[in-house]
Amino acid sequence: PEDEWELTGYVHNVVFACAAVPEDDGSLKLYWGGADKVMCAGTANIEELVDFCLDNPRPAM
Repeated sequence: PEDEWELTGYVHNVVFACAAVPEDDGSLKLYWGGADKVMCAGTANIEELVDFCLDNPRPAM
């Protein structure tokens, strides 16, 4: 979470994944909610998204 609408709401500093829809062209449509105020949508290439996640692991808690 980085934007104001992702940072402030009933639950702060979180976005809620709602759906991920794979498309035949190798893309992925992503839907998420931000700070109980907005619904968002984005598109990513599946292979690029997987590579990004593998190259940028979440820091240990």
